[in-house]
Amino acid sequence: MLQLSSGLIILLMTLATPAYAEQTFLEGGLLLTTAVLCLMGLALLLTLSSLSRRSKRLLRQQRSFQQLLAETPGIIAVLDKNLLLRNASTSLKSLLQVQDHSTLALALPLYADAEGSVSLDSTLKSQLRQHGVWHGEVWLKTERYAEAYKISIHALATESVKGPFYLLYGQNITQLRQQNERQQQLQVRDDLTLLPNPFIFEEQLRQALLSCDAHYPSVAVMFLRLHDSSLAQHPEQLTDARLSEAAERLQTLVPSKFLLARQAGANFSILIPPHLCLHNNNIILNQLAHKVISGFNQQDAQGMRSSLRIYIGISISPNDGEDVSSLFSSAEKAAGRAAQQAESALCFADSASQQQAPDLLALEGELYRSAAQGEFELYYQPKFSISSNRIVGFEALLRWPSPRRGMLPPPTFLPVVEETGLIISLDRLVFRKACQQVSYWQQTGLMRGRLALNISAQQFAQKDFLRFMQDTLAEFELTASLFELELSEAIFGHPTIWLRERMNSLERLGFRLILDNFGEGVSSLTQLRQFPFNGVKLAPSLVRYVEQQEQQRNICATLIRLAGYLELDVTATNIETEMQAYLLHVMGCDCQQGHRFSRAIPAEDIGQLLLKENQLLNNQRQIAN
Repeated sequence: MLQLSSGLIILLMTLATPAYAEQTFLEGGLLLTTAVLCLMGLALLLTLSSLSRRSKRLLRQQRSFQQLLAETPGIIAVLDKNLLLRNASTSLKSLLQVQDHSTLALALPLYADAEGSVSLDSTLKSQLRQHGVWHGEVWLKTERYAEAYKISIHALATESVKGPFYLLYGQNITQLRQQNERQQQLQVRDDLTLLPNPFIFEEQLRQALLSCDAHYPSVAVMFLRLHDSSLAQHPEQLTDARLSEAAERLQTLVPSKFLLARQAGANFSILIPPHLCLHNNNIILNQLAHKVISGFNQQDAQGMRSSLRIYIGISISPNDGEDVSSLFSSAEKAAGRAAQQAESALCFADSASQQQAPDLLALEGELYRSAAQGEFELYYQPKFSISSNRIVGFEALLRWPSPRRGMLPPPTFLPVVEETGLIISLDRLVFRKACQQVSYWQQTGLMRGRLALNISAQQFAQKDFLRFMQDTLAEFELTASLFELELSEAIFGHPTIWLRERMNSLERLGFRLILDNFGEGVSSLTQLRQFPFNGVKLAPSLVRYVEQQEQQRNICATLIRLAGYLELDVTATNIETEMQAYLLHVMGCDCQQGHRFSRAIPAEDIGQLLLKENQLLNNQRQIAN
C-alpha cells in the first residue's frame, strides 16, 4: 500500500513539474521510498520482538506447567476427547508405571469401587459431553494397588479440530478415608477389643425385638461376666491385656451369625436373633454357652489352665423381658447368680430353662451312644386313600428307645441331632433299616404302595449321598421305585444347576421326590416347575385350622388346585378329625395320614393293621350286597 502511494506521488510530480526539475524530483521520491521502507522494517522488528517476548512467556508458562506436573503432590492429566492421557504429572506417570519421556495414549483405570468391578469410563464421557465438567471420588486401580482420589475434570477452551481436551486434577484421599473409617469404627466399636460397643448392641437388640412375629417370637441375650481367679480381692478388674486376650478367645468360640459385643468392665454380651432362636432355643443356647465355658477351661500346651473364669446368664424374650432394658437386665442378673453358684457357670433367667440345662448336655451324650450302637427304631404311619378306603403307602418315622427316658418321638431329640451333625448318621441308619423292612414286606406280601422317608438337608448335600443310596439298594436287592424321598425347602439354598442335577439323578434312579411342608415356606410356582417333583405334602400348620378358619380353607384349596395344574400328587398329614379329612377330600386331596386313621406303629403291627383293613372292606362288600 505504501509503495503504491509513493509511485502515485512521483507520477503526479513528474507530470506537473518542468523537465529541469526531474532529477531533483526523483531524488526526493527515492528518499521518501527509503523512509517508508525504514518504517516497514521497524514495524517488522517490533513484531519480531513481540513474538519473541510471547514465545518466552509461553516457554516460561510451559516450564511452570511442567514444574507443576513434576512437583504437584496430586495427580494432573490432560485428556483427549476419548479420555486418553496426552500429558500427565510425574506422580501419575509413576503410579501408572509410565516413563516420564514416553508418549502417552493410555486410558485411566478409574473405577467406582476398590475391587475394580465398576468402570467409570462411560459415565465420565457422558457427563463431560453434556456438561463439560465432572467432580467426584474415584478409585485409581492397577495390578499393584487401589487408591481413592477426589478428582475434578474440566473441558479446556480450544479450537483444535481434534476435539475437546480435558484437564484432570485429583488429590489422594486414601488415608483420609481410612482415618474416617477408623473414626466411625471408634463410634460403634470398643477402643480396646474392636468389638461392637454397648450402644450398637442395644440398637441391634431393639431391632431384633421389633422384628419378632408369630413365626419367630423370641430373642435371646447372653451376658458374659469374666473373672480373674488370680486376683483375690477384685477378680472382675481385668487388665487391658487380659481383656484383649478374652475378646480374641471369644471371637474364636462364638459363631459369626451371633452378635458379640463388649460391655462395661470385664463383661461381654451375645445377641441371638429371632431366626436363630426357634422352638429349640434352649438346646442352641446350652450348646453355645457350654462351648464358651469349655473354651475358657481348656489347658494350654504346658498343661496349665488359664486363670480366667467366665460366667454366663441367659434371658429369652418375651418371658424374661419384652424390651431392651428388661431383657438385658434379666441376663445380667442371671450371670450374677451363675458367679455365685459353685456347681455351674451357666444360669438361665427362667427357672424352667435352668432345670433343663444340665439335662440337655446329658441328652447329647446319650444320643451319640445310641447312634453308635444302632438303638434307634422305625415306626410306620399308613397313608390312606379316602376314595378307596385303603392303605396306599407308609411313612417311616424315627423313634428313640432311650434307656433312661423311654420311647421318644423326633421333636424331643431332633433339634440336638441337627445341631450336632448327628442327623447325617441317623438318616443313613434310617434308610438301611427301611430297606431291610421293605425287603421283608416284599417277601411276605405286606408291601403297600411306597415307603416315604424324610431326607435332611445335610444328608442331601453330602458328596457321597447318591452313591450311598445306590449301594444300599443294591445290598438289599431293591429298586428305588419303592421309595418316596420327602425333601424340605432348605434344599433351595443350593445353586440351581447343582440342585437340578442332583434331583434329576435321584429321579433317574427311580425315587419319587416329594416337597415337604408345602405352603409354609418359600417355595414358589417357578421352583415347582423347574425341579422334578412328583408331589407335595401340605404343611401341618395349614391343616390344623382348616375347620375353623375360612382363610385357611381357601389357602388349602388354592394350593391343592395349583398342585393339580402341575400334575403333582398331594398328601395331607396330621389329620386329627373326620371334618378335616372330609374338607380336604372335597378340595381334591385324596391321600391323607394322621391320627384320625392310625398312629405310627412298629413294623410287627403292620400285618395286623392290613388284616383289619381287609376285614373292614369285606364287611362293606357284604353290606353292599
